[in-house]
Amino acid sequence: MPNEPAVSEPVAEADATPQDEAPPRPPAHDSVAAPHQAGGEGVTALRNALRLGVSLVLTWGVALVITFKLPKYLGPLSWGFYKYGFEYAATLAVFVGFGVDTYISREVAVRPKHASDFFGGVLVVRTLAVLPLLAYGYYHLGHKLHEERLAAAMFGVTQVFIVMNQTFQQTLQAASRVGGLAVANVVAKLLWGGGTFAAVTLGAPFWFLPLPMLASEVLKAAFLYWATREAVGLRIVLDFAATRTVLRVAFPFFIANAAVTLGSTIDVVVLRELVPEGSREVGWYSAAREIARLSALMSPVLSGVLVPMMSRAKHRSDDEFFAILRRGIEGVGVVSIPLTLMLALSAELVIGVALKGEFLPAAESLRWLAPTFVLAYFNVLLWIALMILDRSWTITIISFVGLALLPAFILGVVPLTRGLGPGATGMGVAMALSARELVIAIVFFAFLGKRAIDRRNALAIVKSLAICGVVVATHVTLAGIGHARLLVDMAVYGALMLAGGVVRPRDIKDVLRMIKDRKKIQAEAAG
Repeated sequence: MPNEPAVSEPVAEADATPQDEAPPRPPAHDSVAAPHQAGGEGVTALRNALRLGVSLVLTWGVALVITFKLPKYLGPLSWGFYKYGFEYAATLAVFVGFGVDTYISREVAVRPKHASDFFGGVLVVRTLAVLPLLAYGYYHLGHKLHEERLAAAMFGVTQVFIVMNQTFQQTLQAASRVGGLAVANVVAKLLWGGGTFAAVTLGAPFWFLPLPMLASEVLKAAFLYWATREAVGLRIVLDFAATRTVLRVAFPFFIANAAVTLGSTIDVVVLRELVPEGSREVGWYSAAREIARLSALMSPVLSGVLVPMMSRAKHRSDDEFFAILRRGIEGVGVVSIPLTLMLALSAELVIGVALKGEFLPAAESLRWLAPTFVLAYFNVLLWIALMILDRSWTITIISFVGLALLPAFILGVVPLTRGLGPGATGMGVAMALSARELVIAIVFFAFLGKRAIDRRNALAIVKSLAICGVVVATHVTLAGIGHARLLVDMAVYGALMLAGGVVRPRDIKDVLRMIKDRKKIQAEAAG
């Protein structure tokens, strides 16, 4: 995930940003208006979270179809070809983002019209960047298997639209206009899932399988362009002076995002280089990775809701910003830790039920991949915090350290696991990935300092981890009853969570009260 020690001056970066439309910062003594404003934004954030959450629940079902149906149809070998092509294309697509999406989340949140200043110029620059990347991929993959080259080419075209859709998406989230985005996410996922399911049902050849994703991303791009025009009055104009300014300010974000994205795709690429041609290890590891990724489906809610909310809080006061950050850390830990634990404990059951028996060697990889996603949630949140604090070079350096650590950890761990049986090479990669995420989380907390932690969120996380220890002990003790012990695991975790005060009924009531009184709170904020 994200990384960086301060190398440049954040103030200089902020000054380089166009400020003609920046709203005035409210005075520090405005103690009456600020609470109402914060309350109104809290309701807006909650409403946006619910909208995105509903869309994610619907798309989650589609993701399940792809995650479970496609590997079974292709088998470990061809599934490895498919995923290698996708991850290879995603790795190259890193170099057409230019950090613009992160810049948008910070600046468009406070001045929506600013998007038109640079959008057209960014389109031109991205188009010019795609051409050498396509040429590089064509020659670099010349020695790979035909199926791997074919998948990489198809997904390469798809990634062009994925990158553009992420920019539209970030603009809509920054403007807190996520209604159209939620619809687009659902429709695109249904088109992708439905098309892939139909292709599998009809026995389509390998080359056809990437086409549903490409078609869904093209249609999504058209819809999101219209939605963005409606939300922020987006106009496609070529202002290269404004584009240069934005790209210069976004450059640290570009470097950091490149390091982060490479860190999330390079594991499959490196694994492919460590195994013989035609090995099923890539397919086993990729299957476990896809299942583990389901636990991270709420990341768009985390970034899409908290970025605008925290950005505006930072404009009012540092105290309000850190208060939101501390509660966010608490919420992320309380929700993601038990889900991650249950995924790890049920790895064999999940693989056995979801995929064919030939994928069972993926269970150990899944067990070791599960912790990466609770850490990834923390890292996303801490990345957002540093980004809003203008610590862009800190993020950049930490990200590059994380990128360098992953292959180093893989090369250190895989030789120790390779001889342990089928799937052991992928398990070594999973262990390395978890270790890398843990190091990054520790570094992030170190740079944010004590203001990111208070007694309440520290206790919630410590209690959650202690409960994990009790549940794991229970799971091992009840090995004789097989998978039925998972029900006991969940019951023990839930009981201890309530008894230990990790989740308090009062907090749930407060959230429900906010939903009920949202119109009243918004009216007070408007007044």
